[in-house]
Amino acid sequence: MLPLQLLTPRLLLTPPTLADAPAMIELANDPVVEEMTLSFPYPYGEADALAFLHGANVHRKAGTAFQYAIKLRDTDGFVGSIGLHIDDRYGYGEIGYWMGAPYRGRGFVTEAVGALLDAAFAHTSLVRIQAMTRQHNVASARVLLKSGFRHEAVLEDHTVKNGEVQTVIQFRILRREWEESSVRKKGS
Repeated sequence: MLPLQLLTPRLLLTPPTLADAPAMIELANDPVVEEMTLSFPYPYGEADALAFLHGANVHRKAGTAFQYAIKLRDTDGFVGSIGLHIDDRYGYGEIGYWMGAPYRGRGFVTEAVGALLDAAFAHTSLVRIQAMTRQHNVASARVLLKSGFRHEAVLEDHTVKNGEVQTVIQFRILRREWEESSVRKKGS
């Protein structure tokens, strides 16, 4: 089980709540969010937010996924979301995230990814965490590489979204790679 709250120098990651829904709807109702993610709907409305919140709660209780609202520590304002789906049977997890337009390009996603990786490897027995980006999502690929992930594969014709076949790029970080980078971080 992952902690309920993760802190970084600038961010607070907490399970999303109904109080986050208005900001979530406002920020997620963005065609760029839909375009850059594999399964996000557009338009994004109240029913989408409520379904997401319900699913986040159910999966957290089951221990199969841990969703976090990304909030600014100084204002407690919702700016995006990050989550980790866990497959204990096979020892891996998959991370996904999105960030609202006014907050992109400031390093918040990289900070949130680092916090979630640290928590996931510290509190689970996962041996790998992977992430997939749409082929044209260069910013997301950059976040993953900065966070210690390695480019693993190009998965052609992986997903059909809005009637179009999508090629995705798969990234991964192994526990041993994270442990090596954690030792280096502590030594610096």
